[in-house]
Amino acid sequence: MTGLYCMIIVSAAAAQTADSMVLRKHYLKMYNQALAYNDINSAINALQGYIAEDNNLLYKDTLSMLYFNTKSYVSSLLLSEEVYKKLPGNVEAMARAAECYDELGDPKTAVSLFEQVVPKTKNPYHYYKLAIGQYELKRIAEAEITAKMVIADTSSKRIGVNFTGTDGSQQAVPVNAAAANLLGVLQMDAKDFEGAKTYFKQALTFYPQFTGAKQNLDAAEAKSKNGTKTPVKTPVKPKQ
Repeated sequence: MTGLYCMIIVSAAAAQTADSMVLRKHYLKMYNQALAYNDINSAINALQGYIAEDNNLLYKDTLSMLYFNTKSYVSSLLLSEEVYKKLPGNVEAMARAAECYDELGDPKTAVSLFEQVVPKTKNPYHYYKLAIGQYELKRIAEAEITAKMVIADTSSKRIGVNFTGTDGSQQAVPVNAAAANLLGVLQMDAKDFEGAKTYFKQALTFYPQFTGAKQNLDAAEAKSKNGTKTPVKTPVKPKQ
């Protein structure tokens, strides 16, 4: 009986493995089909089904990206943290976690993670996000240094970032222009309106269609003419 019992157990395990493989293939087929039809929610559901059968960190990383793209930041954060903690070499997952923390209103944790990310990626976009976090934490001198590093990297003109205006509208701009605009905002906060104008003009040189920088330049010019006695207009501060 013992031998027969073992054979039954082995057969059952083999059947379960085969069933799991069939399910995994099914979920991957669903995932690829969803991508072909640009159906991100179905792609998310398919990957959820896949990782229920196979606890695969690479697919969890992909699922985290999909959640991030749908602005499901809590779900994206949980997955990205699981990925980079188990796969320390996956710096992009750590960067995504940092962005999730920023979107969820925790710039302190976001900055802490970006400080670990930027020495490894040296990506101007990550430096810019770090500068934004530093600005939010009132670490002004550090934000200025970091923003200047973005501009100094010539590849920054080829990397885009979404810039949110005061009316909630978004505009895709090169990250070097966004960094120059941030530097202008720092000067506005310090009431150095001439210095602010220089940076806003630089932002517009990098990207002439930059609406936020144009509005800020107008505000800086008005402030420069009127002095600081009467507020003219609040500068358009960067918020991704």
